[in-house]
Amino acid sequence: MASDATTDGDGNGRGLFDDFGAFRTPTTADFEAVLTKGLVAPDTNVLLNLYRYTEQARADLLAALGSLGDRLWVPHHVLMEFWSNRETTISDAQSTSAKAAQDMSGHADQAVQTLRTWANRVALSDEELKDLSDRLNMVFGEVGQKITEVGEGEWQHITHDTSTDPVITGLERALNGRVGASFADKERAELCTLGKERVEQRVPPGYMDAKKDGDGALGDFFVWEQLLREAARRQCDVLFVTADAKEDWWRKERGINRGPRPELTAELRSRGGGRLFLLSPKRFLEVAAPILELSVQAGSVADIERVERIEAEDAPGGWTAAAIEALFNGLSYEGYGNRVDVIRYAAEMDGRVEAISVYDICDYDDDRSLRGFTKPIKRISSKLQEQGVIPDSAVPVLTAEYKNGPGRASGFKVHSLLVQLINDMADEEE
Repeated sequence: MASDATTDGDGNGRGLFDDFGAFRTPTTADFEAVLTKGLVAPDTNVLLNLYRYTEQARADLLAALGSLGDRLWVPHHVLMEFWSNRETTISDAQSTSAKAAQDMSGHADQAVQTLRTWANRVALSDEELKDLSDRLNMVFGEVGQKITEVGEGEWQHITHDTSTDPVITGLERALNGRVGASFADKERAELCTLGKERVEQRVPPGYMDAKKDGDGALGDFFVWEQLLREAARRQCDVLFVTADAKEDWWRKERGINRGPRPELTAELRSRGGGRLFLLSPKRFLEVAAPILELSVQAGSVADIERVERIEAEDAPGGWTAAAIEALFNGLSYEGYGNRVDVIRYAAEMDGRVEAISVYDICDYDDDRSLRGFTKPIKRISSKLQEQGVIPDSAVPVLTAEYKNGPGRASGFKVHSLLVQLINDMADEEE
């Protein structure tokens, strides 16, 4: 078991990483130790995402998990969540291509209508209009057909029938004898009370799921508690593989996941375990392949990364709460905390803030120009795009408005897709 501390019998002589092990960057030797001697546990999202990968990426990740042998261990609650969400995940994934093809057809109709409106205004002949309309429909039709073909080809082997589902076949082989026990009923009731207290006090992990119905907010806590117990039983280091990028698992530095939360590292130590490591599925495959001598096909890592971007791309305007927080932290770090105040105020005002209010919030002189006010926001947003925190399609958080054309800004506007997200974040902080 790896160690971060070097102390004498009296507890003196402590070093740089004593009590601060979460800040130590893992080395190749650390990962080799945990992968060959420690405990490796996948989160529920890792198992469910197997339904979203290409066949090759799925096979490579299953092979990596299977090669761990008895070092692979799955908390019972992970499998409980897996079975609860499996059917929905399959249906959602299978409907992706059908929905995309349907949306493409709708875009075709809209494009043709736009063309007709334009043609009427410029007096385009019926013959020319028909020619352009036919060409538009042909292009959209070809794209829609390709979407359908790709979707049907990728999903032809996926089925709700567990006896023929390749994901279930692979998991059954890899997880045989490697799943933990469930909580006893009485113990679960006691843990529910403790878990709710932790969520209210924002003790990681799980408090970012506070708005989930029922015991949904306790899922991460249950997984973590079961993981703590198994690590204590084995007295070993732990590698938790998760696609969850929220702050109640990760220590974030300017929006980048740097490692596990210090509180989690300390709790694992206090319960008798070793060091804690967190990796995304993509990084797990990259790290595990050379250590476990796996033959990973070209494209598998890229496909897993593609799936990891789904959450960000499906978020409102491409922004998650964690991404907005990273933007706010970056602005505050660089001395632009007043931009954060303006964004929050605008969100409270249904998305818009008058220029006069900006002067009051920022304590600016009346003759000061607001030109370039949004530049720091745009610059840091661009960095978050480069780092993969938000997709390239992410909407701008704050834009200037001009009532009478170019000149002094009349106010600023938070994108409508982000107003609720920003207000919800403020409510959670309160």
